[in-house]
Amino acid sequence: MASFDISFQARTTAANPEAIRTRAEELDILQSRLLGRADDLDADFNDAANQFTDLMAWNIQGQSAEELQLWRDAGTAIVYASSMVEMWAQHVETFKEERSAQMSEWWEFLGTKRSEIPDKYQGRTITATYPESEGFGLLGDENKCRSIYDEVVAKVADLETRERTNYQAFEDNADEIADRLRQGPTRANVQALIDAGINSWAFYNLDPNHYTMLVDGRELTEENAEEWAEELEDYWSGHKPLDERYHELMLMMSMITTNAMQAQQGGTGYRNEELDFLRAFYDELEENPNPNSMGVIGIPAQMEGDHLSDEEREHALGVLGDGLLALSDERVGGGYDELPASVRSVIGGPDFSGTRTAGGFSGTHEDWMERAGYLNDLLEHSHEDMEGGAEFSTRMMDTISLSLTRIDALGSDDSDMSGLVDVATRNEDANYAILTGEYPEGVEGDLPWTEETAENVTNRIIEDLYTHEWGDDGEAARGLTEWIEDTAWSDDEAERRMAAEAMDGLMETITTKDMHDALSDTGIEVELADGTEVPNAPFTAVNGEVADGFAHIFELYIESFADEEGIDNGHVDFEWEREEGEDRWNDDSRKLEMSPTERLIFLEYVMGNEDSAVRAHTASAVYSAAQTELYLETGNSVETGANAGVLQSLVDAALHNEAVNRNLDLEEEQAMRRKIVDGVANSGNNALGLVPGVGVVLQSTGQFIAPDLINQAFDDYVSATSHVDSTTTAIDVEYYTSARVLSEVIERGGGKLPVINDDIRIDDAGGATPQEVLERAGLLGERDGEYYIDFDGEAGDDAPNSSGVQEALNSFLESSEIDWVPRETESGAGFSSNFTEYFGRYYDPIQDQMRYTKGNIDGLYEGVAANSPSS
Repeated sequence: MASFDISFQARTTAANPEAIRTRAEELDILQSRLLGRADDLDADFNDAANQFTDLMAWNIQGQSAEELQLWRDAGTAIVYASSMVEMWAQHVETFKEERSAQMSEWWEFLGTKRSEIPDKYQGRTITATYPESEGFGLLGDENKCRSIYDEVVAKVADLETRERTNYQAFEDNADEIADRLRQGPTRANVQALIDAGINSWAFYNLDPNHYTMLVDGRELTEENAEEWAEELEDYWSGHKPLDERYHELMLMMSMITTNAMQAQQGGTGYRNEELDFLRAFYDELEENPNPNSMGVIGIPAQMEGDHLSDEEREHALGVLGDGLLALSDERVGGGYDELPASVRSVIGGPDFSGTRTAGGFSGTHEDWMERAGYLNDLLEHSHEDMEGGAEFSTRMMDTISLSLTRIDALGSDDSDMSGLVDVATRNEDANYAILTGEYPEGVEGDLPWTEETAENVTNRIIEDLYTHEWGDDGEAARGLTEWIEDTAWSDDEAERRMAAEAMDGLMETITTKDMHDALSDTGIEVELADGTEVPNAPFTAVNGEVADGFAHIFELYIESFADEEGIDNGHVDFEWEREEGEDRWNDDSRKLEMSPTERLIFLEYVMGNEDSAVRAHTASAVYSAAQTELYLETGNSVETGANAGVLQSLVDAALHNEAVNRNLDLEEEQAMRRKIVDGVANSGNNALGLVPGVGVVLQSTGQFIAPDLINQAFDDYVSATSHVDSTTTAIDVEYYTSARVLSEVIERGGGKLPVINDDIRIDDAGGATPQEVLERAGLLGERDGEYYIDFDGEAGDDAPNSSGVQEALNSFLESSEIDWVPRETESGAGFSSNFTEYFGRYYDPIQDQMRYTKGNIDGLYEGVAANSPSS
């Protein structure tokens, strides 16, 4: 079996959880004896509420309060020490479990990689320098060894990072336990034990007056909720200075809302007592008898002043915001109607029913904006993982979208709206509803539209959120689809399917003619980085974050965009329609069925922003280069060439159509394309850093391609095509494929050039030989007497044109044989042309049918091809 000259060994510890727990058990025995219960202290001590005197076997009923407190203090000290010892045992256990997992992962990985080493190098030690790479290709035993060795290096680096993190956490935990033992049973330290699930009731049973922060069901009464609300409001308004009681109440409220967040995330239940408590708490805050009170929504205003520090104010607002989100959430028993009326009045939008004048309209709007700002104060400091309910979030997006037109007209600041959108889009069910018109199955809550009005309302929400010129560059609005980016390739099939259904709804919505007109012609002028002004810019130029999100989604569904669905041998089916009830997501192939027209329009939006256009073109180039590598390995030109042709043609046609939308002439369009090509070239040799979604796809499908191979293929592709004096992708692909196949031929031939007729001359290169042409083009290099295709080579001053180089490549390919793929042996020229033929079979017709002019672009929405006589 082969081996490697690097290894991994995680640090360990002599600490033993079982031995540590023995010490905790000894302290428990001491506790039992203190309480007069011999060695038997039943489970109720830790797991249920009891009176302290009931726990004592000694007769202490007649003792004074001071004497009883001494008993409590002694018992607390012992249970605290025992609990900390148990926590230490858990830390050691966690450390050792992670260490064991790392070592198991390493040995399993190592065994797999050792077995993957080619037979030629089995029994040998693979090092950083042995065996050396052969040529610049990606195939061959030596190159496979290098690739595997790089994977091992990467794995070791990853494991070492995780090992350091694990060991550092272990040391930090040891220091923390020592510090907490020195500090004693403070409220914070006891809370940490409770949060860890250790002795949940012990401290309350021993000293209930001191440890009231436990969420005791007996505390969760309506009376307490009202009292706490009154007390806290006095603190928040500055009528009382903050003291120990305040921090105690805030800790209780934090625990109640944290339990709700855990219920959201884990699907666990939320106690009715806790929800009832929140309801009564906010009802009391809402019913403030002060005539100037605005209810709950006005509390942020009460907190203004110097009686609270910024940190204290933000913490209080965050706790209040968490409670409101919990109260609104159907999953924990709440709902939109459970929210205080002052909060619902903001989410419901301003009431213009009694407004008769422009001044009245403006005043009503400004009043609502003030209250919406207070709501944002409450919610923007909530925990980032805390979600509002589905109906609450959906209604919020609906109302905010309506407000944006007024904000634009009156010149109001949109930062509060952005904050509220950010909170609303945390709820994926609400995002799904906006994109599809309905909640996912099983989600409770009403929709702010009817079945008849769903399309109009959701279209308007999407249009308003996307076409407003956001101060945050659309970062919050991106949240509407960002969850699709996060779950498209989730390990959970239900999440993947939900994301795909939402993506399907998005595609159906934004690709109609009316929506295209609205999204492409925003009426906003955008200035590009080079100073060029784009009047009436598309929404993606207006909001760069949304554009970047669209580009990422394109990457994650890149195989769906490259699919031949609706394209028969290059012929585009412009009448492709969805069938009611049809499942368009195939989870086995991870593909979503989309019409060619929808894909084209989506990509046109992506081309509306320079950065996202570069990202999409980079993704397409990475995909094409990867398909070439797969072709070199499998010989399957039908799938690889066709898919690359479909994808690249849609991308190129989309860029052209965006240029048409901008009224650019041919020269301006070519300059636009050149700028993007330069941007792609500047991606360097780490293309997956710019387009990580493509890497996810190519590494997760059946034809796995390692990241370093993808980056190398892309780098070669960009380097090779930079030699080409062309303006079409088809020529680029033919050029690169020919060079890549010849590179493989030379490498497999031991660095020798295929033998060709000495009389062959290239007329376009002044009668030079094919070898001279490739050398002058900087494409053919020599090292130690062996030739190789130098994708990074520099062309000389007398470099030939692209047609001459292509003719030289073909001369060598025609004299070579391809015999390593599972198909009949054929010439290199035939092998190369098979790929480019299938690429062109799709690329060229799609270009003809889907590159429109200003005069016929309406045909795209009428099912008429660009080259149709009626177009």
